[in-house]
Amino acid sequence: MAEDILIRMRHRTRNQDLLLTLDMYNEALIALEDLCLAIANKALGQLGLPSANRPMHDLFDRELQHEREYDANELQTFVNLNVTKLNVHQRHVYDTIMQAVKNRTGGLYFLDAPGGTGKTFVISLILAAIRSQNKIALALASSGIAATLLDGGRTVHSALKLPLNVHVLENPTCNISRNSAMAKVLRQTDIILLDECTMTHKKSLEALDRTLKDIRGNAGIFGGALILLSGDFRQTLPVIPRSTPADEINACLKSSILWPHVQTMTLNINMRVQLNNDPSAYHFSKQLLDIGNGKIQSTNGFITLPNNCCTIVESHDELIDRVFPNIVGNIMNHTWLRERAILAPKNVNVNDINFEIQEKLPGVVTLYKSFDSAMNQDDAVNYPIEFLNSLEPPGMPPHCLNLKIGSSIILLRNLNAPKLCNGTRLAVKKLMLNLIEATILTGTSKGDVVLIPRIPR
Repeated sequence: MAEDILIRMRHRTRNQDLLLTLDMYNEALIALEDLCLAIANKALGQLGLPSANRPMHDLFDRELQHEREYDANELQTFVNLNVTKLNVHQRHVYDTIMQAVKNRTGGLYFLDAPGGTGKTFVISLILAAIRSQNKIALALASSGIAATLLDGGRTVHSALKLPLNVHVLENPTCNISRNSAMAKVLRQTDIILLDECTMTHKKSLEALDRTLKDIRGNAGIFGGALILLSGDFRQTLPVIPRSTPADEINACLKSSILWPHVQTMTLNINMRVQLNNDPSAYHFSKQLLDIGNGKIQSTNGFITLPNNCCTIVESHDELIDRVFPNIVGNIMNHTWLRERAILAPKNVNVNDINFEIQEKLPGVVTLYKSFDSAMNQDDAVNYPIEFLNSLEPPGMPPHCLNLKIGSSIILLRNLNAPKLCNGTRLAVKKLMLNLIEATILTGTSKGDVVLIPRIPR
């Protein structure tokens, strides 16, 4: 990192004889500390690393500065170009939120937006409009992949330091002290936007409510802050392991004591259908809404999909040929690759399909093996390495990871959110001993080439 700073300084000063200095090393430490503050809310000194040399007030104002670093003129140009593209319902949502920001009345709003209705477009425009006025808009999402779609987006757990066991705590709060960097942001923010909120546990929202009341010194709901939730309850609800449907419904935001305070706005014009003028797209979107609204007849909890809703294939090979036609000729076309994917309910099915797809790709397979070991040496006898290698827990890569140039991969860990976070899709460009060079396929950073380190499981 220091060498990268040196190269930039040589270009800036047009002095190729410039050498590394302690100030450059310090700048690298500051950059590392900013990442640690964003991910773990801890300075380098708290993590057992050399501390950066900068005043403490700068350390705690860094998060606030980050939220004010947007180019107001560029954002205003974006707003002017796109605000006229809003349809009637989108314009109502935009005007309602902007008026609430202007009046500083606070409140809790929910944007009900099924897929294809332009939800991301609207909330991106709202974020840009608020930031163009040099105000603070905090963009959050329930998952990393949803956060990548928003400019400056972060996961709600990362930004608000929510407890990992929030579902078992009686009255959880965010791990944010009054004098912390995030507390300054929360006191001055004009809106907090939470996208894909339907997957969020109700106690997470209640924890934010308690924290904002304390930090802002206001007994009103969310401490008088403006909260905009967005999502679609027809999609995934909070996932509660080993639970019943009643447990999932009880964890849903609609079961929260805060839900009666919600003002609901709705988007119901499917922009994909309207812009493409495609009758088949209209029928498909209507079928999805009918399924989500419970209008499809069910038997013993199971529904029968309409005959024209999907195409049935006979084998994995036929499925792969339908989704990835001429894969050998198109695999390096990232625009083509990012528009298609095969989803499967279980990891064993995913592994089988991945193996078959990779067999079709040209080139030599590179094998990456995990280096598992017992953290406690006393457990090494009870948990031999062979046993650890045989485990494939959810959310973890397999012990033997086979890759080729062109393979599509997904990150399973937040490395540098929102650019590199859990759910980011990439295409392998180069395979090295402990590094994978890959091109980002999804999110606002698509097209960027990054290095992914090989991390122990």
